[in-house]
Amino acid sequence: MYRFRQLWKFSTLQFHKGVSEYQSVSENVVLRGVTLKGRYNDLPNLLFFTEACDPVENWIPFFSDPNNKILDYRNVHILSPRNFGTSDKHYSFDVQDLANDVIRYMYYNKITMATLSGHGFGAKVALAAGCYHPERTTGVFCIDYSPMDQRYHEAFTEFRGYIAKLSQINTKELTKSQIESYLKENIDCPKWRSIFSDNLIKLPSGQWDWKFALKFLHNNVSFNKADSIAFWPVKAGLYTGRAHFAFPEFSRWVHLGTNTLPMLKVCPQVRGFGHDVHSVQGDNNTLNHWIYEFNNQSFVFASRFTKFLSMYDGVHLLLKDRTEVGKEFVPSIIYSKKDPNHIYSDYSPAHYYHNWRFNNVYKNLDTQNK
Repeated sequence: MYRFRQLWKFSTLQFHKGVSEYQSVSENVVLRGVTLKGRYNDLPNLLFFTEACDPVENWIPFFSDPNNKILDYRNVHILSPRNFGTSDKHYSFDVQDLANDVIRYMYYNKITMATLSGHGFGAKVALAAGCYHPERTTGVFCIDYSPMDQRYHEAFTEFRGYIAKLSQINTKELTKSQIESYLKENIDCPKWRSIFSDNLIKLPSGQWDWKFALKFLHNNVSFNKADSIAFWPVKAGLYTGRAHFAFPEFSRWVHLGTNTLPMLKVCPQVRGFGHDVHSVQGDNNTLNHWIYEFNNQSFVFASRFTKFLSMYDGVHLLLKDRTEVGKEFVPSIIYSKKDPNHIYSDYSPAHYYHNWRFNNVYKNLDTQNK
């Protein structure tokens, strides 16, 4: 762990101010986490959302590792979705509410467009934001997630059982050692046990509580409703931009044989396995969902991430990749105008500055030449 902490010095790290609060109005929810400044000035932004209950601190080594080179291309915002970490809490897990949380965060932090990414449930948040707000999204990168119904997957039923176990105790009446002893006896998975332990927080009163909204989460996972964190609703629609999916070869959340089809259904621009859908080779380890725990696997995921950011993210869909920007021209659609004698020509697809809304980069373009 000390080695990982040493990697943080390679980037400017800033934890977001504020404490998690329960909100009565969904539109008041504020997302928080940590921001890693990229190694160059004026870089675009990457918003990354963590898995349910997973602390943002667990992903800092992955993004700050200089060998992964992600900070060469983006400023990285590692965020907890609503009801987790230091983000605000609200009973709703509706997919549109999750998407709107992202856009509000972008507005408050003066981010016009961003790459959206996530792990597990965090990937659902990222993809939902892309579906509802494609004009604010340059690309979506999902780690170990597929937009489908995962409520009956073995991995999720285990998680649901763990949440049920947590709901059976009142942490405010127990000491930290008693809570950890309960976790050891009732949470079989060592990784989930570690995550739950990391989510313990001491209140000003001296009592202990969870950082995540246990009551809301337990209600969500206990009933097979359309807003379940493990269910992708049809109402979210399609994401028509560039997307990339990567998952472990023996993933318990994305089954290679069948679970890749929903990726192509929800993201029509995805070209298929080997192009925008990748399985990362590895052992049949039940903990492979947590890619940052395995150095070799982590590096491969980071390489896929870096290639997406450098070659495809933000590139016009009519072009193959970034190498064609400014070089390849696209022919106009034939007979797209009423005049059959119209002479059609080629044009170069437009690409916009990533933060045009909060920047004066185009200010002089609106001034007429005198």
